[in-house]
Amino acid sequence: MTTFSTLQLHSMLNPQTCQQARLSKDARFDGKFFTAVVTTGIFCRPICTARAPKEENVRYFENAEQAQNAGYQPCKRCLPELAPEQSLPVEIKRLTKSLVNEGLTVAELADKFDLSERHVRRLFQKQFSMAPSKYAHHQRLLAARKLITGTSLPVSDICFSAGFTSVRRFNESVKATYGETPTQMRKRSGKITRESEITILLSYRPPFDWQAMLSFFRLRQLPGIEQVTDDKYMRSITLDGSTGWIEVEEVPNKHALKLTLAIEDISLLNQVISRVRAMFDLDAEMPLIHDHLSQDELLARVIRHNPGIRLPGCWDIFEFSIRAILGQQVSVKAATTLAGRIASRYGGELNLTHPSLHQCFPSVEQLHGADYENIGLTQTRIATLKRWVEFFSNNASLFDNYTDLAVLEKTLTDIKGIGPWTVNYLAMRGLSDPNAFPASDLGVIKALSVGDNRLSTKAIIARAEPWQPWRAYATLYLWLSLSQ
Repeated sequence: MTTFSTLQLHSMLNPQTCQQARLSKDARFDGKFFTAVVTTGIFCRPICTARAPKEENVRYFENAEQAQNAGYQPCKRCLPELAPEQSLPVEIKRLTKSLVNEGLTVAELADKFDLSERHVRRLFQKQFSMAPSKYAHHQRLLAARKLITGTSLPVSDICFSAGFTSVRRFNESVKATYGETPTQMRKRSGKITRESEITILLSYRPPFDWQAMLSFFRLRQLPGIEQVTDDKYMRSITLDGSTGWIEVEEVPNKHALKLTLAIEDISLLNQVISRVRAMFDLDAEMPLIHDHLSQDELLARVIRHNPGIRLPGCWDIFEFSIRAILGQQVSVKAATTLAGRIASRYGGELNLTHPSLHQCFPSVEQLHGADYENIGLTQTRIATLKRWVEFFSNNASLFDNYTDLAVLEKTLTDIKGIGPWTVNYLAMRGLSDPNAFPASDLGVIKALSVGDNRLSTKAIIARAEPWQPWRAYATLYLWLSLSQ
């Protein structure tokens, strides 16, 4: 058996498993590791359709950044930059997101998350075998390559969208890494025309029940802001003052969704992609989650009948927080109707033309001072909304830097009208916390109760203890069990 260095193969990867996965082209391993070939200098996804190289010529890397940093170039056939993203620890994921999307330095990153610079560097070295600056550089190159070969965006727009600050430096970096300029790469890909719409593939690991995801959003769609058809999800978006829209649909015969979008400020593209991936839970390790939760027989029955159920997220945390408060102790239909009325009265117009969408959900600034009269809300609920908007406008960073559910619950339940159910539902769908658990939810109570024996919240929390850290997924399966 070939011996691999720590850089070539992270200790969590098993060479024999990797070999079996690449030879069988197992899609479950797509994005979990990359295969580099010494004789060609190319690295591939395990699903690459090219002829499999001999094992003695293979080197395994845990991520594309490591392979690229070691001098290997991405395969032009399987396009490693389009592989599903790694499932990273929450702390690491937040650090990488701020490092790449916000362009923070190590010092700024450490300050934002209240860590020492030494600890930040140690985390990146342990996870990626490279310094934060090198990781960010290779992330930007891979993001740029994805946009060059997968969209018709002008090269200058791609430069700044990928996080580079100089077109000249961008061209030099791409040429040095990939052996050709962005323009040469673009000509080879055939993407040479400018279009106002951008289309890009977002890969995931199976299984994924796309129709179940659409059904979930269809019940909650807001007129003018969202539209869900039999095969597509559409909505208007607002990000850092720019408006736009997204359309998401399944790609036949591929483990990927097609994202089509338009936004006023194209430099926000990577942030849009990141939000959409979270919204549709594209980075979830479903087999791992299923194996863990199937130890409970009730959940096991539901999972067998509903493979591929993902955790529906949201586009914007503030929008979702308003909708969560409106959903307290009322039906989904009633909460959606109320949210639609608020959006219609206080929301702004979509600045980019779309055939089905015309409005954007109101921002925290637009709802500051809103009276919510004649919408159908009780005075108690109106007072809660006003307190919440005031709190959010002064504490938005609490959600940007979210790490601890217990801390969030303790902080938010101090606000009159915000209870544990609201906080956990907010964390579950608004912050995509896989372990959030609305134990007092009526659907959860009904699913776990036997006959007239209604369980207490305390008993439900105890029952859910073995489900950690996937209690949010368990909640989805409990809701599904009520319809079976």
